[in-house]
Amino acid sequence: MPGFAGVLVAALIVLQVPVAILVYFDAKRLNAKNPFVYFYGVLVPAAGLVVVPVYLSKRDELPRESADSEPVNS
Repeated sequence: MPGFAGVLVAALIVLQVPVAILVYFDAKRLNAKNPFVYFYGVLVPAAGLVVVPVYLSKRDELPRESADSEPVNS
């Protein structure tokens, strides 16, 4: 059974990384204040599975960068 658990964890990680990248670019496209926060929130093992639906349901309400502020280059 430990082999199955390892495969399951690896599969979750393989799925979470591309989803985290998509969430980051979506948050950046929406001009969200800190897109990396959402990226890291999705990457947290197991909790990231909860963050994705919450992000998708609240994405229109995310705090935005103000129009007069300069974009942050990271």
